[in-house]
Amino acid sequence: MHYQTVKDVVDHSRQLHQDISGLYAKLSENQAQERVGMLLEYLKRHEDHLEQSLNQFENDKSQKVLDNWLQYSPDQDISDVLASVTISDHMTTDQVVSMALKLDDYFIDLYQEMINNSASSSVKVVFQNLLDMEQQEKIRMSKTALQLNDM
Repeated sequence: MHYQTVKDVVDHSRQLHQDISGLYAKLSENQAQERVGMLLEYLKRHEDHLEQSLNQFENDKSQKVLDNWLQYSPDQDISDVLASVTISDHMTTDQVVSMALKLDDYFIDLYQEMINNSASSSVKVVFQNLLDMEQQEKIRMSKTALQLNDM
């Protein structure tokens, strides 16, 4: 069993959002379909926003909460999520949306697991706030993707 702090999990999430943003940027560079390119650009900004939100979240939280040790360490790996998605330069909007939703679900599942396995109420509140933020962003992203599809 791995031990890590709340800060480690938040830092890990922030780094993953940065990596996903880079993936979207790379995919949008070679995109011939205008709608798909617009969606990928939006998703890049979406991930940048989540990364910045986690950075601000970490700055706003007390160091005491962030330094809490967690006995339960998440065993999820984002590479499993990426392996379940076909990534190419010729993705359709539906494929991009499906990939984005799977990636958002990774974070939602991660935070839900942390809530379920934390004994400390202050730690549960931290992960509940992150879960709420991620769910709201997923809804916002879904609405934007639908609007792009309607264009």
